[in-house]
Amino acid sequence: MSRGRFISLVAVVALVAGTAAAQAPEPTKIGFVDTERAILTIEEGKARLKELDTWARPRGDELAKMAKEVTDLQAEIASKRGVASPEALEQLQQRLVAKQRQVEDRQRVVKREFEEKQENLLKDIGTRMQQIVQAYAQQSGYLAVFLLKPNDIAYLAPAGDLTNTIVKLFNEKYPVAAAAAPAAGK
Repeated sequence: MSRGRFISLVAVVALVAGTAAAQAPEPTKIGFVDTERAILTIEEGKARLKELDTWARPRGDELAKMAKEVTDLQAEIASKRGVASPEALEQLQQRLVAKQRQVEDRQRVVKREFEEKQENLLKDIGTRMQQIVQAYAQQSGYLAVFLLKPNDIAYLAPAGDLTNTIVKLFNEKYPVAAAAAPAAGK
């Protein structure tokens, strides 16, 4: 390749690179969103978590009542040792084992249902929050936005924490009055 042709090629490459850089500056900002804090802060998150608590409270009361029945049976067995017949103690012991199994089964069912409801809540809100984060990041020139786990980071400048901004944008896009109607039907 001749020297003149090489210089022309370098000039063209430099011109193209300079034009491309001038047309679309690369994003350089990096941000973080604390999704847990965001979900606890957004209005829909508060409402949906309250619904979840309302669902869980009677089930917790039911489990506490069942646990008390187990404790009462244990106390009854202890009080009748040495006084009641072996057959009567065996019947009480069988009732105790059956009640303990019933409590354990109910605990598993309630835990599974709670986790499913919680996962659906997080998935629903999280999907929409992800869309808001992406749109905001693109508009604002962010190179990357990471999920913030406060215990995993040594320092974060306040300008890098986008959580409050995302909460504000989420509340504007999905007001709680509009969210309460579909959520009530679930």
